[in-house]
Amino acid sequence: MTSTAHQDPPTARRRETRSRLLDAATEVFAEAGVQSASVEQVCARAGYSRGAFYSNFTSKEQLFLALLEREFDRRIDDVEATIAELTPTLQQHHGSIDAEQAAAYIARFIAAEQGGAHWIILEHEFALLAMRDPEIAPGYLALLERATAGLAALVETAIAAAGRRFTLPTDRTTELINDMCERAARVSALQGAPGGEDHPRGIAALPREIGELLFAVTEPVEPIEPGEAARHVATPPVTPR
Repeated sequence: MTSTAHQDPPTARRRETRSRLLDAATEVFAEAGVQSASVEQVCARAGYSRGAFYSNFTSKEQLFLALLEREFDRRIDDVEATIAELTPTLQQHHGSIDAEQAAAYIARFIAAEQGGAHWIILEHEFALLAMRDPEIAPGYLALLERATAGLAALVETAIAAAGRRFTLPTDRTTELINDMCERAARVSALQGAPGGEDHPRGIAALPREIGELLFAVTEPVEPIEPGEAARHVATPPVTPR
């Protein structure tokens, strides 16, 4: 009878092999492009044979989807951890968070969600590959939809912790945020500054822009009563007669 102790090491080695192949693919794809990169290049970078590659992936295309899945999962995990860390602070605002505070929190979420400068290039490479290959497109779309749904749930959790709620479907807002992030990342990459520090529409501008969007599509969970709202509106002083 074979014990579990004898079975675990190969499984651990297989996970390590798969992880190293994915790490190598990230580097090779970013350097050479997904279309130009070969299985041999990925294997050489990882230090494995073709046999090791094909025992984990059936093709370069499957490797591409696995790489994208791992990256999306990592981002969602990082955003979830950031929300868990910030939730107690967000709850202290009781729905009264202001634009400056919101931008500071959003900057934390963006830092957790961003995949690094090489991923700006890779994500566009992956999108082009999926659009050109009808066999890859369904898997690519499924990953995008799953990632968007995961992020939408997390965004809703963060907004609720801040004492607000969406007035639009959360998934639609999340798609808008994703579009804004992609645009800003593209601008920063073209400028050659991954952080976008010197460009008014780069990544550095995202906290303010996303904050403006979120204030436009959310409202306090407990709306201010009309009479109370009137007391918050400045009125000109009345000159006594």
